[in-house]
Parts: sequence; C-alpha cells; structure tokens
Amino acid sequence: MKVTSTIALLAAAAVAPAQLAPIRISPDRRNFETAGGKPFFWLADTGWTMTTRLTLKEIDEYLADRKRKGFNVIQLILVPWDARRNGNLSGEKPYLDDDMARPNPRYFNHVEKVLDRIERHNLYPAVVPFWLSGLPEPGPEEVGKHEAYARYLAGRFGKRQMFWLLGADRWPNGWADSIRAFAAELERSSGQADQLMTHHPAGGQSSSRFFHADPWLDFNMLQSGHNADLPAYQLTVGDYGKTPTKPVLDGEAAYENITNALVPNGPGVRIINAYDVRRQAYQSVFSGAAGHTYGACEVYEFHTVGAGKAHWTVGIPWREALKLPGSQQMGYLRRLIESHSPVSRVPDTSLIVSPNPDTPNDHLAALRDRNGKWAMVYTPTGSPFQLDTRLISSGRVSFGRVKAQWFDPRTGKAGRSLTVATGASVAFTPPQAKTDWVLIVEPTR
Repeated sequence: MKVTSTIALLAAAAVAPAQLAPIRISPDRRNFETAGGKPFFWLADTGWTMTTRLTLKEIDEYLADRKRKGFNVIQLILVPWDARRNGNLSGEKPYLDDDMARPNPRYFNHVEKVLDRIERHNLYPAVVPFWLSGLPEPGPEEVGKHEAYARYLAGRFGKRQMFWLLGADRWPNGWADSIRAFAAELERSSGQADQLMTHHPAGGQSSSRFFHADPWLDFNMLQSGHNADLPAYQLTVGDYGKTPTKPVLDGEAAYENITNALVPNGPGVRIINAYDVRRQAYQSVFSGAAGHTYGACEVYEFHTVGAGKAHWTVGIPWREALKLPGSQQMGYLRRLIESHSPVSRVPDTSLIVSPNPDTPNDHLAALRDRNGKWAMVYTPTGSPFQLDTRLISSGRVSFGRVKAQWFDPRTGKAGRSLTVATGASVAFTPPQAKTDWVLIVEPTR
C-alpha cells in the first residue's frame, strides 16, 4: 500500500499545473512584473488553435519547444473560428445547441487540460474567450449570453494566473458594449485582480483607439498586422505617449512564413522571413514596448500535410515550422533586454544624430537606461550612423570614453568590446552591411 500510495502521489504531482507567480503592472506603468517585483518581459508565441487541433501529447511537444526558446506566454483561443462548426478532436463543440449561454462542460474539460499543460511548462496563458471576426454584431439578447459565458469562464478559470485578450481581430463598432460587459462580468464573477486584461484589435489598430480610458484595460495590445512594409513601430510610439500611462506591446505582428499583406500565395509572392520578424520586434521594443508576440503561420493553425490551409500560408507541417529561425531569435531579444536593467529602460531616438528615416526598412530605434548606465541602438540596415554618447556616461567616471560592442540578433552573441571617445556625434559602423545589428554602449569601468 505504501508503494502504491507513493506512485499515486508522484503521478498526481506530474499532472499538477505549476504555481505561476501573479503578474501585475510595474510602478512606472510601462512594464510588467511579478507580485514579488521581478521584471517580466512578455515574450509570447501564437498558438491560436491548440485547443481544437492538437492532442495533449502534441501540446506538450509544442510547449516544450517554445519554453526552450525563451517564450514565457502562449496566446490561444478557447473557441477558435471554426470550433462552433467542427468542434475539437473529440467532436465536442463549445456550446450546447450552439448557445453561448450554455457552455459544453466536456469541451471545457479539455480546455482546462490545455491550460494545465501550459502552466506545467511554466508558461502563462493569454486567452481569447472566442473569436469575433466573422460574427454578426450582437443585440441585447446576445450581449446577455456573452455575459453568461463570461460568468462561466470566471467561475472555471478565474483563479488561474493568466491574461485575458478580449475582442479578437475586428473593429469593435457594435461589439464595444459586449466587450465592456464581458470584461465587467469577468472581474465581478472571478474577484481575481491578478488576471490582467486587454483587447486584441483588428489589423493595423491598437486597443487604445477604443478602450484606452476604460479601467478594465490594463495594457494596450496592437495588431500591427501581416505587412512587413508598414512602420509597425509607429503604433507603439503612439501608445507610449498616451495618458493614462499603460504598457503596450504588439500582440500580432507579421508572422514568419506568411505571405506579405496576406495576398494569395503563388510564384513571386513575398514571404515574411526571420529578418522581417526581427525588425518589427526590435523596432517595437526599442520604441518602448513591454514585450512582443511572435507568430509562425503554420504554427498558429497547426497545419498538417493534406489538411486545408489558409491561402496565405506556405503550407509546411507545423513541426517543421517550429524550427523557423525567427522563433529562436526572439529568445535572444528577451535575454538582451533582461540583461540590461529592464525596468529602467526608456526609448530615446534623440541619441541618434545622423539622419533617421521614418520608414520601416531604414528606421533606427534606440533605448537607454534612464540613469545613464547603458544605451542600445537597433539598425535594420547595418549602415553607419552617428550617436550622441554624452548622456551614457552621465554621472559616471568614464574619463571621456565609453565601451561599445555589437550584438548579433541572428545568433544572440555579442562581439568584442571597443573603447571609444565620448562625444556629441560619435560614428559607428556595424560589422556587416545590409542586415540588422544592435549597438550596446556602456560607460567604462
């Protein structure tokens, strides 16, 4: 009996979800941190359809890969766009008689197992309750059903450490009242202040456009969209300057391996690559974002050979798409930010004194420590530029010199440090042209 009991206890421990630390907004209202005050840089992967398209074993495989690469958040949809029609792998549909006020317990039993798996890998779920895109605008009766669904979710998942992403991929317009009612019901029914909420907007938009002043909106989320030719970082800059101050991040930037601007795939069509993904991520974070969300086309839909696919996808199997280089390189960005006093970072393009075009393929973005401990500049082109380094050594005995090194965002490695003179216009030339680099400048010791 003793052996049997021990085995049973070990088995129970193996399936128990991890105890994730609560996440809150940092005192400066720019970033996230744990309840213990540890900085939390949001690095999410997009696993939208995992609740309906993967087995639990496949979910563990996917999550292990993302955890290993440095992600700490997984964005998913409880009821993806095709779930009401097709159900999950067991054939269970989310609502009884397709009535949102009557959630199907068997469907949500599986959802609960998915959330357990995410937490077991020490990852935070960021959850869209249901996908709005394609649904008709709700009348008063439908709003009431949405509130009933929110009560069910709050009662079932309201004590978990997770984020809520309301809305999902469309302009609010006639949905604004429903979204606000859903948020209010989640807060009222769960009583859980630890669950931060935002709105996932349509492409090219921010949650701030419609809900910035709403008290339930804890942070702003962008969907800069799947067009690498647009200046996505400008949305970050716009939200960073708004009051009241709230963290901002791009929750749906251009996905790796998707067609640019979502045009039908075919000969000569541009496919978004790892460079495009890096450029949008670094330009956004270096413009003040509190984190970033990565996505790969065949991963978010968990594409398999022979299955129907979106017309904008290349169509490789999802396991192969896990290996796309951009996912590995996002972890390098997180480590870079966390290695340099992340809570005191501020965007500051005034450090760049050479011409700085406001176009995505050429725009340099700069971060610095507000106390002068360091500065970083991201260049998407590898072209020479000039930097004002005087502020970096402010308050430090540097004898008129600073230490500089180049960080390679493709490999996550930094080169040899060089000592250069402090000045109002110091020239820097990246190791290689026609690709991206990060310059790190610190006072000499």
